[in-house]
Amino acid sequence: MADYAKPLPVPDENTQPWFDGCKDHKLLLQYFPSADWWQFPYSERCQEDWSTDWEWRESKGEGSVYTWGLMHQVYHPSWGEEIPYVLAVVELDEGPRMNTTLINVEHDQIQCGMRVKVAFDDVTDEITLPKFEPA
Repeated sequence: MADYAKPLPVPDENTQPWFDGCKDHKLLLQYFPSADWWQFPYSERCQEDWSTDWEWRESKGEGSVYTWGLMHQVYHPSWGEEIPYVLAVVELDEGPRMNTTLINVEHDQIQCGMRVKVAFDDVTDEITLPKFEPA
């Protein structure tokens, strides 16, 4: 594992289980049984019925590209060597949308609706990030 120079997320007591799932190469989402509702990102309450009764459930890690953009601007020096790179919003089959990076795909092959699956990137010994690639 090479040195990772990009900014890293800092898990807190509420998001640590999500990061632990990623480390185990499992994409966890909040699930609210009262509304049969999957949710991401973490929130104390269900966006459908405001319930506080929820659990972590494993997502299939599959979905489709909702929207995407090709980044040409260097907003942080650590991304300079990757220009251009793809940022996307993936709509998971369970419903939630996630901001992510698309990998292992030629830029001219990307289109909205394209099927994708999660690909975990173990960026440090402590942090694994979900990215998405063609299914």
